[in-house]
Amino acid sequence: MLKVCVIGGGPSGLMAAYTASLEGHQVELFEKNKQLGKKLQLTGHGRCNVTNNCSKDEFFKHVVHNEKFLYSSFSQFSNLDMIQFLKSNGLPTIEEDHGRMFPGSNSSQDVVLLFVDLLRKDTFNKTGYRHH
Repeated sequence: MLKVCVIGGGPSGLMAAYTASLEGHQVELFEKNKQLGKKLQLTGHGRCNVTNNCSKDEFFKHVVHNEKFLYSSFSQFSNLDMIQFLKSNGLPTIEEDHGRMFPGSNSSQDVVLLFVDLLRKDTFNKTGYRHH
């Protein structure tokens, strides 16, 4: 077991902390705001446009600069994987125009709460999760 420190409790930091916990690592998550995911809660006018339901090729067409940068990460965890991740953890999504995906509840707060709940589960706490 390694001790993993994650700087920033935004979407990437929350996912990184959760992923490290699944590997059995002791995780400490550092966030300057009192609340995790504070900026995430503001996205999509408070609804959280979590991803898009289009193919990788179509997604990459809309990346303004250096889409090749995303190839590696998308091969590990794609936009479709994100939709499935949310659904399998009890937060289904709804699709709107141009494939934009939102939480079914239309609340960005629910996306943040999902991650916080995953981080607080007993199985996660066995690895030593702490939020600073």
